[in-house]
Amino acid sequence: MGSVESKIAEVTVYASGARIRRVATVAGPLPTSVRFVGLPLSVIDDTVSVEVEGHATVIAVRTGSEVPETADAAEDSPELRAAGRRVTLAETEVERISLALARLAETSIIAPDPSEAPPAAWHQVIAARRMLVAVRAERELALREGAAAARREVEEARRELEITADRDRRTGTARAAKLHELRKYVELELASQSAGDVTIYVEYQVAAARWAPSYVARLDGDQARFELRAVVAQDSGEDWSEVALRLSTAEPERFTQLPELVPQKIGRRQAETARRGFRAPPTGTDELYADYDRGFPKRARSKPFAATAVLDDSTFEGRVPEAGAQAEGGLRFEQQNWDEDSSEARAFEPVGTPPPQMMQMIAKKSRAGGPPPGAPIATRSALTRAGTIQPAPAPQAPTPRLDYGSLRMASAGSPERGRLVPAPRSPQDAEITSRVARASAAMAELVLPRGCATEWLHTYDYAFAAEGKVDVRADGAWHSIAVTARASKAKLHHVAVPREQPDVFRVATIGNPLEGPLLPGPIDVYDRGQFLVTSEVDYTPPGAAVEIGLGVDASVKIARNAEFHEEATGMLRGGLKLVHAITIAIENLSARAIDIEVRERIPVTREGDDEIEVTLGKIDPAWERWTPDATAPRDERLRGAYRWSTSVPAAAKQLLRAGYEVKIAGKLELVGGNRRES
Repeated sequence: MGSVESKIAEVTVYASGARIRRVATVAGPLPTSVRFVGLPLSVIDDTVSVEVEGHATVIAVRTGSEVPETADAAEDSPELRAAGRRVTLAETEVERISLALARLAETSIIAPDPSEAPPAAWHQVIAARRMLVAVRAERELALREGAAAARREVEEARRELEITADRDRRTGTARAAKLHELRKYVELELASQSAGDVTIYVEYQVAAARWAPSYVARLDGDQARFELRAVVAQDSGEDWSEVALRLSTAEPERFTQLPELVPQKIGRRQAETARRGFRAPPTGTDELYADYDRGFPKRARSKPFAATAVLDDSTFEGRVPEAGAQAEGGLRFEQQNWDEDSSEARAFEPVGTPPPQMMQMIAKKSRAGGPPPGAPIATRSALTRAGTIQPAPAPQAPTPRLDYGSLRMASAGSPERGRLVPAPRSPQDAEITSRVARASAAMAELVLPRGCATEWLHTYDYAFAAEGKVDVRADGAWHSIAVTARASKAKLHHVAVPREQPDVFRVATIGNPLEGPLLPGPIDVYDRGQFLVTSEVDYTPPGAAVEIGLGVDASVKIARNAEFHEEATGMLRGGLKLVHAITIAIENLSARAIDIEVRERIPVTREGDDEIEVTLGKIDPAWERWTPDATAPRDERLRGAYRWSTSVPAAAKQLLRAGYEVKIAGKLELVGGNRRES
């Protein structure tokens, strides 16, 4: 068996979860078994798939966990180890200089002359001593300067060590396995047809990953550069370094049933074939174990029965009541199975504390090595010295995934023989599952950046491919990534509703240049390199346009004036006519011509009301009816709405005029509201 080192080639991130694609090249001649080692514990076993390029065939695929033999013996990262070595060297240098200073201080300048030569002249002795004092002072000065520099180096090294350690803690969970840590592996059994090299791709899914879209629009006149960005977070236990990233709108665990098409035939009528669907398991499986039961009668599977302990005047008796019955003293047994190969009952959980006589009987029967037929059964829970029964462990939550890979055929002595049952799980597997579940829960609770959303329509799903390679650390934090950019057309126009507000708003209409949809998310808008506003993008299909509000344009002014007077009408002057004249003045103070849409509204009558009549007067320039989009969010249907669509040159003014009359009977009068705007 050979172990291969693989690298991540491609990652597909979903709204919840990600799919990793690893690649490795195996040189020929191929071994019969190849193991991909060093995989994170977050690998979901039943999502592993394998693809081989070359003259080889995959016979079997197995997953497991182990302590890698090539695990890094060091507990820290290379940067942290380098910073630690720097601290050690600096502290060693300080200690060396301190010892040198101590030896220099202990050394005496005057020492007895061991020779028998006559003493030198006194002036020569004085000159020599002065020279020694000067050398000693120079040496001491150099050592003290070196000691000061060494202490500064120690401080800087310790500071760097703290910064590196903090950075290492924040880097994430992706690092080489320590000697005592587990990693998963994928083992392949291969059948080679040649001695050449093969390329093997292994794909698997992890749960602790998310993404959300965001956008940037850079306007330049009628041109726009539309950029798709994304925030990605993952805590899978491995860094994604230099990988091809794809961001998918699909849900990998969503169940979708393909439609079944009924064949249409021309000719004589034929009987309809039975449609495939759920089929009940075959019957008569017990007959397959007839030879086993005859050959091993003692190992034959037991029959299900129920047992209860009943307190009598002197003895206990065993009988078979209904499941869930409760005896005196509060001891209850549920209907379960007894395996003759085992000396304990399975899943019998007592409720309450039985009387002392029953405790003695249960302990006696337990020491006897198993209950005789018809006798009460000892519980699996151990009896404490205090005479109480320990509570049963909490049941484990069922695995939400259909884990077909962990199913095993039940043994011949099992009550469920002939069926596939889940393989027993080791405490190690339970710990791995718990750790992965905690990471997935933390990722699901991670707060999205402001304006971002992860809920969108699933009419069809699409995957956005990032241009170039990207890096995403496994730190459980959001990382902003530039995905792609496309050129698009932009149309700037202005919208004003002077009846409601004397402001002119600028709106940009940008076509969706991407092959996929625009998902809900924030968008940053720039105009000729200057930041304007952060707005929101709603769901926009390919080929459609998105409208982005750019806020109030202070360079465009608008004012609305309304005139009103009343006139008597009719031959007998019994009617009343309310005459309204509206004037709207637009002034463009900018250096560019603008297209502006001015919206206005006139009164409308109720259906069936013949006593009130609203008549339009002179409109200059002509306007058109306007109705809001019925499917737009937070918009209501309006009646009596009109709009002008006009252009105003740079540094120019324009007037819009409209008039209407409201005719009512003289016996009527206006109640409430604004009479001038009725």
